[in-house]
Amino acid sequence: MNVQTLLQSPPTVNYLNEINDTTSPVAIALPSFSVIEVAGEEAESFLQNLLTNDIRTLKANTAQLSGFCNPKGRLLSLFYVIKREQDFLLVLAADLAESITQRLNMFKLRSKVDITVSPELKVMGYLSQAPLTNQATDFWSGVSLNRELTIYLPGHLHRYLVISAGETTIKEESQVGAENLWASADIEAGLPMVYLQSKEQFTPQQLNLDIVGGVSFKKGCYPGQEVVARLHYLGKPSRRLFLAQLKTVDIPEPNLEVADESGEVAGHVVRAAMLDSGTLICQLSLKLTAKDKKLFINNNEVSGLTALVEDEE
Repeated sequence: MNVQTLLQSPPTVNYLNEINDTTSPVAIALPSFSVIEVAGEEAESFLQNLLTNDIRTLKANTAQLSGFCNPKGRLLSLFYVIKREQDFLLVLAADLAESITQRLNMFKLRSKVDITVSPELKVMGYLSQAPLTNQATDFWSGVSLNRELTIYLPGHLHRYLVISAGETTIKEESQVGAENLWASADIEAGLPMVYLQSKEQFTPQQLNLDIVGGVSFKKGCYPGQEVVARLHYLGKPSRRLFLAQLKTVDIPEPNLEVADESGEVAGHVVRAAMLDSGTLICQLSLKLTAKDKKLFINNNEVSGLTALVEDEE
């Protein structure tokens, strides 16, 4: 089975709790992600001057979470930045790939760098209760083999993000999983994502990037750096990322408002996915002043609200 076949195969595992019922790895096609290739002799310095994280700490076949901000410190996009031997890959939400590529090219000027959305590279993942053999054991590190690069991601399960070129063979013992399964595991792991609907909505701190290693406060300047640094050194975030559940089958769009019981805006949806057949798991960026109130999304009451950082009030 290759990636194209995987896309067309009906999933046998749909929800996160079903992973507990299988000892086989679950293979998941991830068409909601795209890959931007950044190549050229100045690729590293180009990205170092634009992104929130320290690109120069990356070694070959390793990755990091990093943001790309506007001058006001609002996130245009989030990336899994992967360093290969000769270039960098930016894995991001597919609905932003073309516009972000155009934005990056605006900064190119005379830099010796090429920036393109790859039509060849496809993204898939594996979820497993047990580690996969011959793979990395440290988070954000990877293994490159046969035109396939596999990065080990954080999470409660063993999670492997796979970037493949051409016809990649899926592990024979694998079951097929729905993309919703990967999204719910990402959410549970506290890894946010920015989509077209939420572009320029959030600061890095409102998505906990400073907590999960997506921001370096020791590197040089980048767009929005003064705003992000000022909040870190001179203030406290007024919003943070929370996990929550919702009893509904209607998945809310990114950036949908979260309201309190008086109808005031308490925050916004970052991302959501089905946890089981009648429950959603959500990431919410919420005002810290609203975290103890009753909260609603589309008139459905939020439950199980869980802070991902210690109380900062």
